[in-house]
Amino acid sequence: MKAQIENLLDKYWEGETSLVEEKILKQLLAASEGFESEKAFFLGIEEITALEEAPFSLQKKNPWIANWMSIAAGVILFLASGLAIYQYEKEKAERAAYQEVMQAFALINTHLEKGTNSMNVMEEFKHLNTTQELFETK
Repeated sequence: MKAQIENLLDKYWEGETSLVEEKILKQLLAASEGFESEKAFFLGIEEITALEEAPFSLQKKNPWIANWMSIAAGVILFLASGLAIYQYEKEKAERAAYQEVMQAFALINTHLEKGTNSMNVMEEFKHLNTTQELFETK
């Protein structure tokens, strides 16, 4: 009987036993002396399979707190989105102001170039030192 139990245990640990062989192994272990760890193992398996699954449910302990928590989450979400929109609009206004300043500088540059170009005409008269020479009044 001991040899048969050992043979069935070896097959069980290798995963090669059938359900009938496992049932025979359990019966032989219950009837024999020794093999205390194996008996405890199979007893533990039977206890685990005998347990009933408890239905899982979320129960609210205090619905008032749950309601306020959901309201607070909504307010935080609203404030965070408002802050993001405010930052976006602020950056948009800064970009628009920068573009306006650059356009004003471009306009000033254009008028400044016109003025300096008209001054180039005076470069031709640079060699003349006096107004008499300019108008040849001599």
